[in-house]
Amino acid sequence: MRETVLYIAASLDGYIADEQGGVDFLHAFEQPDEDYGYAELLASLSAVVMGARTYEQVLGFGIAWPYAGLPTYVCTSRELPTDADPDIRLWHGSVAELAATLPAGRTWLVGGGQLIDAFNAAGLIDQLLLAVMPVFLGRGIKLLSTPPPQKLRLQDVKKYSNGVLMLDYRLDK
Repeated sequence: MRETVLYIAASLDGYIADEQGGVDFLHAFEQPDEDYGYAELLASLSAVVMGARTYEQVLGFGIAWPYAGLPTYVCTSRELPTDADPDIRLWHGSVAELAATLPAGRTWLVGGGQLIDAFNAAGLIDQLLLAVMPVFLGRGIKLLSTPPPQKLRLQDVKKYSNGVLMLDYRLDK
């Protein structure tokens, strides 16, 4: 069985990044003793999927590849360096074809916005773990630009002392 989870943070007004694709707004909510379920999510994964700009952003962090040991699919029409990890694969096909070839288990759809829209439009997101950050950005990259009508079932809500809410939704299919 395959499951695709979108684990992502967004501002209260629905932006996942600023106009340049930056996520500096998240730094104000970093706490040394809280990872908002990241470690638990990472331990549950069998693969990771991301778009080219998200991939380049992760490479630009100047840290060791954070998804070592996980097959990582980078959806792109360009040729990109893949020497950060032997499990990085460039994907040039459709998201439907990709979803059919992903390994069994749980795959994290990391981002970015265009890829999230494509997966969502194709009905390929099973779970949405959304960290709602108590900040307004006013503009930037929206969580979803063109969502089709959908019904979501709230599974859980976790409230953090700094005002962050973690919403756990399942998408009805």
